[in-house]
Amino acid sequence: MTDKTKTMRRTAWTAGALAAALLLSACTGHKKDATQSAARVDGTEITVHQINYRLQRERGLRPEQQEEAGRKILEQLIDEQLIVERAEKVKMDELPAARQAMDAARREVLARAYVEQAAQSVAAPTDAAMHAYYDANPALFAQRRIYTLQEYLAKVPEDKVPALRALVEGGRPTVEAEAWFKAQGAPFRGQQGTHPAEQIPLTSLATLAAVQDGHGLVSAAGGQVHVTYVTASAQQPVTFDKAKAAIGQFLAVEARRKVTESNMAALRTSARIAYSAPYQALAASGPALGTIRDIDATAQITAASGTHVTLPAVNATSGVQVSLPATQGVRVSLPSTPASSVEVRLPALPSTDAPRK
Repeated sequence: MTDKTKTMRRTAWTAGALAAALLLSACTGHKKDATQSAARVDGTEITVHQINYRLQRERGLRPEQQEEAGRKILEQLIDEQLIVERAEKVKMDELPAARQAMDAARREVLARAYVEQAAQSVAAPTDAAMHAYYDANPALFAQRRIYTLQEYLAKVPEDKVPALRALVEGGRPTVEAEAWFKAQGAPFRGQQGTHPAEQIPLTSLATLAAVQDGHGLVSAAGGQVHVTYVTASAQQPVTFDKAKAAIGQFLAVEARRKVTESNMAALRTSARIAYSAPYQALAASGPALGTIRDIDATAQITAASGTHVTLPAVNATSGVQVSLPATQGVRVSLPSTPASSVEVRLPALPSTDAPRK
């Protein structure tokens, strides 16, 4: 790498690193805040409001730690203000990289604030709605099982898949499936694990719940097959009372997602969007609604908007544990697994792989 390239990269990195601080300065640094002043840096106020904002973003902070954490944050804000002043004096805020970073930060802050404000109007789920969800998902609650799964990922020609499916779904043991792969010269990898129902995507759980111990499922696409054996399972139901909190959280974030998507669709409908020539194909394919989303609605109740919901394990006697995220800003990741298949957890096979166990 040349010295010129290193210098350019260092300049871009520095501009990007300062962009957030410069944006903060542009918003609050040169205006008198209505909140109590905590310090002054060359005439610019550092406010209690700014300290409290940072404190709210600290995860797991106990009440007795607030005062010490506040002092540290104040010192950080003072350092930031000193850096911002110096950066502005040398006109770093006019660098193209810094301008782009500040513009991107402003757009993201405003978009997220709008999404979160719109989502605040969503009412909490009713008991009837939570009961309905509980009853509609017996495999996740009333008939919950702990699954011991043996999974295989293999390269199998399409014309051979029916024979493999008959073997697996017919209840033949896993050793025969492995022998079949070897006989066909099909590269494969295997993996075994134990998973409670809530760790399996809902799109796959209903299908898997119908599989008896010793039997399996086969899904095929693009020359690869995914075989999932239920080698053993144990009943571990969860009552409505234990699941109620988790269901309520899940339904709440689902409702927020729907409101967000509805608002996004309305905004796109009322706006005039013109794609330039290189991107006109995007217009033909339709808008990707939900580009900005405010929750993580994965196809299982274990995660939603960064929320972690844990149902009791096999030997657990405690109730449902719900751990909420510290920040309100959240992203979405929607499932893509088809309902007829179980989520693939194994790495893809290169074409040069040899058959192995």
